[in-house]
Amino acid sequence: MSEADELLLLKKELHKCKLEREQLKAELETNKLIQIEKERELTKLLYEKSKLIEKETIFLLQEQKLKTEVETWQRFTDEIAHSINTDVYIAVSNLDKHRDIPKINKAFYHVKQIRDLTNLIMWYIKRNELKLSGELYEININKILSQQILDIKEGVSTLRISSDEHQENIIKLEIPIESDSEFYISINKEIADAIPLVIKDLLRNAVKNTDEENPQVKIKIYSNDNDIIIEIQNNKAIPEEFSKWFNGESKEEPTQVSKSFKVGLRIIKMWIELLKIDVKLLPDYQNNSTLTRIIFPKEIRYAAN
Repeated sequence: MSEADELLLLKKELHKCKLEREQLKAELETNKLIQIEKERELTKLLYEKSKLIEKETIFLLQEQKLKTEVETWQRFTDEIAHSINTDVYIAVSNLDKHRDIPKINKAFYHVKQIRDLTNLIMWYIKRNELKLSGELYEININKILSQQILDIKEGVSTLRISSDEHQENIIKLEIPIESDSEFYISINKEIADAIPLVIKDLLRNAVKNTDEENPQVKIKIYSNDNDIIIEIQNNKAIPEEFSKWFNGESKEEPTQVSKSFKVGLRIIKMWIELLKIDVKLLPDYQNNSTLTRIIFPKEIRYAAN
């Protein structure tokens, strides 16, 4: 091979090496860009994860703070309830001995309501700590309703009715109870007072929510295989926003009703949800009336979550 041929071949090899070097350089640049992009994505993911961890940490701290505040208020409420309960228990015991005196009998009604509600609040706060005995207490629904009717008339001032005429008409009001037999509910004895509480406040609201000049309320009790049903009908339709809130169709609390009215039904909602009692407020705007339907299981056994 001549010197010229060797030089030509060498130039070809050199050119080939140059092309390969350019190719490798391009590949390196591409790989470098890919690596930079991966690092950028990784940095972004790490940043997002750090922000998520930060948010979770803040949430956990807030949750812990809220839990601590709730526990503090529960202890505070429990201590107050315990202090109130001691004095109220003594007051009820003493007043009970003089119930033949009308004014003392009226005071007995109010103080007893405080005692029963305080006992239930104390139990509710500690419901997940206390062990139930398992013993059931039998409640006569007919007697509870009859007694509640008398008690409401004795404490008619607590209904906070603005019209004197309406209040006087309620005192005169006859509330018939339609029932073909005596009906009973069995419930854990420790929370047996919850049943009269639910009936009392629903009946109070029905009595209060009546026509001023001619208030009318009637009650019907019946049963099926598993439940006792109480229907309370009064002659005034409650606002639609109120029935939807109470029946769980809306989360917005009604604004056109009194604070005390809502507070009483908030307590009822708390207990009916806890004890799986079905209650519905059913207004009839055409006939200007409201039907309150309460469905009690014949046997209620509370089980902590």
